Amino acid sequence: MRNILTFIIILFTTLSYSQTLDETVDWISRNSDGKEQIFYDKYENKVLFSAVRTAGGLTSFVNEIKPNDVKSISVKYRNDGWQLLSVNLKTEGVNVKSYTEDKNLELIGEKKYVRQYAISILIECDRSTIDKFKKAYIHFFKLLDVDVKDGDMF
Repeated sequence: MRNILTFIIILFTTLSYSQTLDETVDWISRNSDGKEQIFYDKYENKVLFSAVRTAGGLTSFVNEIKPNDVKSISVKYRNDGWQLLSVNLKTEGVNVKSYTEDKNLELIGEKKYVRQYAISILIECDRSTIDKFKKAYIHFFKLLDVDVKDGDMF
């Protein structure tokens, strides 16, 4: 009986539910009211960060990187109701492809490469919610087999 109980305890502590990549992407979009979106293109092995805004019409500001360019995810708490999530890139920086699209996904202007050390994501939420976003982004990259660290832990 004792062995069976030990086995059951070990079984339940090692089995845990984890969201899939699609569920994580959906959670990020839903909990930011669709304003912050992340996509993974497995054919080209790239991650797209899309900030959707309604300034003079629906506009998306897109940044593209390779998953392995990400080093850590960190948070900066603010007192104005907006919290800052930073996707920290490699120490030497990364050439991030940036561009803007309209509501029909038509390119506005031109695509450009900008050397960046982080991608900043500003979300209107409280501290506990931004911590959940941080966990979701870390989980997203771990599902892509990228060893992303919690940038606030070191």
